Amino acid sequence: MTEGAAPRRVSRRVRRPAPEGVDPRPSEHPLDARAGEDRPEGWGEGQAPGGGAHAHDEELRRDRPPHWG
Repeated sequence: MTEGAAPRRVSRRVRRPAPEGVDPRPSEHPLDARAGEDRPEGWGEGQAPGGGAHAHDEELRRDRPPHWG
């Protein structure tokens, strides 16, 4: 260091891991890829985490209102 130069500041920004289900590095994907919000999994559709349908899904299909056809 030279005489009179200020010491280099250390970054104090907090770095936390990304929450589950969030892409930790969104800028590293090609621009033509579908965003997580645009995929069925982003809306809770598709396969359940265990690989099968949710237990409540069948009951909802069975008890749908008559005007749904």
